[in-house]
Amino acid sequence: MSDTFCILPWMHLATNASGTLRVCCNSTPMKNFIHKPDGSNYKLFRDNIEEAWNSETYNTIRKQLLNGERPEMCTRCFREEDSGLRSARQAWNHRWKEDKEYTLDAPFEIKYVDLRMSNLCNLKCRMCNPYASNMWLKEWASVNKALPPEEFDRLNRMDWPERKKTWENLFSIAHTVEEIYLTGGEPTVIKEQIKLLDFFIDNGTAKDIRLKYNTNLVKMPDWLLNRWPHFKRIQLNCSIDAYGDLDHYIRHPSNWNTVVKNFDSIQKLENALIEIHCTVQMYNILRLPEFLRWAHPYGHKIHFNILNHPEYLNIRCLPEELKQQAHRQLLPWYHLEKTDGVVNYMMDEDWSWRLPDFYKYTHTLDKSRNENLYSIVPEFEQYDK
Repeated sequence: MSDTFCILPWMHLATNASGTLRVCCNSTPMKNFIHKPDGSNYKLFRDNIEEAWNSETYNTIRKQLLNGERPEMCTRCFREEDSGLRSARQAWNHRWKEDKEYTLDAPFEIKYVDLRMSNLCNLKCRMCNPYASNMWLKEWASVNKALPPEEFDRLNRMDWPERKKTWENLFSIAHTVEEIYLTGGEPTVIKEQIKLLDFFIDNGTAKDIRLKYNTNLVKMPDWLLNRWPHFKRIQLNCSIDAYGDLDHYIRHPSNWNTVVKNFDSIQKLENALIEIHCTVQMYNILRLPEFLRWAHPYGHKIHFNILNHPEYLNIRCLPEELKQQAHRQLLPWYHLEKTDGVVNYMMDEDWSWRLPDFYKYTHTLDKSRNENLYSIVPEFEQYDK
C-alpha cells in the first residue's frame, strides 16, 4: 500500500453544513467537493449518492492515493505529518483499514457517515464563519465582505435536512453503516437528527451503530439523552479550547460554568466514550498549560486540533518570542500525545507577517463584542504595532 493511502474514499460519505458532498472534513475547504460531469457539486438532498460514489472526483483521488501521490485537497494531513503530528489520515487508517487489497473498483458500501446537519448553532466562535454557524450571520459583515442577500437568506435557513431526497439517500445506505458522525453547527440543537436516530431504534439496529458528536456542551437536551442508551456507543468530542474566561472569549457567548456542569453530567453515561478536543490557535496557545491542569485530571483523551483557517489565527503566526514562551510552558506536558507535535508544527514555519491581519480581526471582534484580548492574554499587546 502506498505511503499516502487514505481509507476514507473507500468507505466514507461526508457532507458540509450545506448538504454538499465532499471528500472529508479535513480536506481543503472549497477544493474538496464531489463534482458532477457538468462541474456542479453533488448534493445529499438532491442527487443519487451512488452516482457520486462512482464520479470522476472520487476515482481521481483514489488513483492518486493508490499511486503514492499527495492530492492537493489533502494538504492539511500531510502538512501535519511532515511536522511530526499524527494526522487524521493516519488515525482513520488505523481505525478502519482492513488487511485486504484496495483498488480503483470501490464497492458502494458506506460504513462511516460524516453528517453536518446544517449551520444551526448556539455560538459564534472566533475561528468560525456563517457557513458553519448561523449565529455569525449578522456580525460577519464587520470582519469580512457582506454576504449577498440571497446567500444570507440561504445560510439563515438551511432546510436541506428536511427534504425527502436527503432521507432516501441516508436510509438507502443504513444497512452497511457502522458509525455516524453528527455535527453542525451544534448537533445538540439540531432536532432533524431525531428522524435518523429513531429509524435505527425502531428497526432494532441501533445496538449495532456507533454515534459520534462534536459538541460545545452548552446544551445537553433530554431528547438526546433519552435516545443515546439505545446505541452501541456514543462518542462525545467535547470542544473546549481554554479554561474559564478565555473559553468564553473564544467560543462566544459560551458560559464556562454551564460547560463544566454539562461536562460533569456526561461522565455518568454508561455507553459514552468522552474525549476533549481542543482547537489550538493564536488565542489559546499561551494558556494551554492552564487548560491542561483543568482537563487532565478527568482522565479522558485530550486531542489537539491545529486550526488551519483562517490562517491569521494559526499558531505559526506567533512572534518568535511568544513561540519560545509557548514552548517552555508546554515542556512539562510532552508526555501527552501530540503536545510535542504541536510545538514542532508551530516552530516549522514563520508566518508572523500575518500578525497585522490577526490584530485587525481581533480588534474588530473585540469592539463588536465589547471584549478585550489583552485583559485575558496581555502578552499580545506589546506586539501590536
